[in-house]
Amino acid sequence: MPENKIFAENLIPISKNEVIRFSPLPADFYIKLGEDNFILAGRRGDTALQDLHSLKKDSSIFELFVHREEYKNCVGATLQIAEIVITHKEISDLKKVNFLFSCSEQVFKEISELGFPHESLSHAQHATRSLITLVAARDDLNSLLSLLAEQDDELVKHSMSVSAVSVAIAWQMGMTIQATLEKLALGGLLHDIGMKEIPPEIAFKSRHLMNASDVKTYESHVGRGVDILSKMPSVPTEVIAVAMEHHENALGQGYPRHLRDVKMNPFSKVVALADCFCELSLKSPTNPVPRTAVDTVKLIELAMGQPFSKPAFQGLKQALGITGKAKGFRKTA
Repeated sequence: MPENKIFAENLIPISKNEVIRFSPLPADFYIKLGEDNFILAGRRGDTALQDLHSLKKDSSIFELFVHREEYKNCVGATLQIAEIVITHKEISDLKKVNFLFSCSEQVFKEISELGFPHESLSHAQHATRSLITLVAARDDLNSLLSLLAEQDDELVKHSMSVSAVSVAIAWQMGMTIQATLEKLALGGLLHDIGMKEIPPEIAFKSRHLMNASDVKTYESHVGRGVDILSKMPSVPTEVIAVAMEHHENALGQGYPRHLRDVKMNPFSKVVALADCFCELSLKSPTNPVPRTAVDTVKLIELAMGQPFSKPAFQGLKQALGITGKAKGFRKTA
């Protein structure tokens, strides 16, 4: 058997449109012709793919493939482009959100395919810095969430939204130190990383349809997430705490440890609220008819008894431009 034989299990797919952006190419890229039949489309260091014009026009080719060990190079290259895209004044907010979403998808795929090496942590941190920049450039959190709501990957959409809402809440609470915001944003982005190990038929099943076994499996995503993050020594302890506590609440009615407000990590208090808000206000398989921001805040305060940190809840309302209490809520201009 030839030494240069390429096997599918050693390759990771990447969108053709992502690869076309790279110059120089950060890895060797292949086109799949059949099972374990690949041809080289471009070598690492080349300024572009071979026969780039034909590849752009060929609608039958949706993705190219890269060796597993070189995938991290692709994620890093995409994030470098993101820094330019996010700060470019002439690029629309929709394109910025779409691009950053693609970056986050690659980060999650990197963690899924390669575990959680140091490069994955660095890339996740890089993505959260770009997300903070995007949130900072907008006065209207609702419009940013609307753009995120149009994305496809449910886990990445939810994680990015929670991260963005957490940062917005933190600003209203007076958290302005960049290093603090980056840790909080990273905690928001990775809080549900354990969900990637939960079977989709349970992960996207409505809670009221779950049996006891389903609930146990679903709730195990907390411990799974902590286990994933704890294996990387450089992950901030606050991020691990968020993964452990993002389903806890101030009244001690959450899980897995039924912690009350005073025992929760300060970052967890913010992310737990952001997580709940996004679950109720973003469309998903378990929430096909999402509530408006105002109705979601009302539900949290009236029906749920506002089981979250009071400063964080006030920060959420301020970030959303909501004033007043309960039935008297109104949206500011």
